[in-house]
Amino acid sequence: MKKIDAVMKVFKVDNDFFDLFEDLFDEGLTSIYETFVCLEEVKRCAYVLLDPNVFASNLSDNLQDVFEDEEEYNEFVHHILANQPDMNEEMDENDILELCINLADVESERYNIYSKWDDMGVTFKIADTNLIIDLIGELLGQDVSVTLYNYASFQISDDELRQDLKAKLSETA
Repeated sequence: MKKIDAVMKVFKVDNDFFDLFEDLFDEGLTSIYETFVCLEEVKRCAYVLLDPNVFASNLSDNLQDVFEDEEEYNEFVHHILANQPDMNEEMDENDILELCINLADVESERYNIYSKWDDMGVTFKIADTNLIIDLIGELLGQDVSVTLYNYASFQISDDELRQDLKAKLSETA
């Protein structure tokens, strides 16, 4: 997978989470919405591959409507590639691993925040999504749900997570 494709997949996951939150936000459930601000970290995961100087703090503005309009999408991708040509290169194992570790941290936080609400008897559809898990699975070519569950529930350490993801990565190579 090229770096640009991985970055756009991260941005798509971020976009999909925002769409899922829209109902909560519209209904005034801002306390739940704000509790899930950890998901703002999804976008930052792309910086494992994307030079933050390409957009600096204006990234969100540049991403508006990108996934609703093919022309906007292509223009956005061309802009990234013009400013960072190495994004057209294939990802190496280190890039994939670092991106997955960053995504795993966000998923762990999302899982734990959901668990806190669930313990209080509050359930809502946002908590049941597999967006990050599916993306990591796609990057590794493996099912990672058990590994991420074990990591989020503190059954394995950071080092064990890294080793497990690395092993899964080498199985697909």
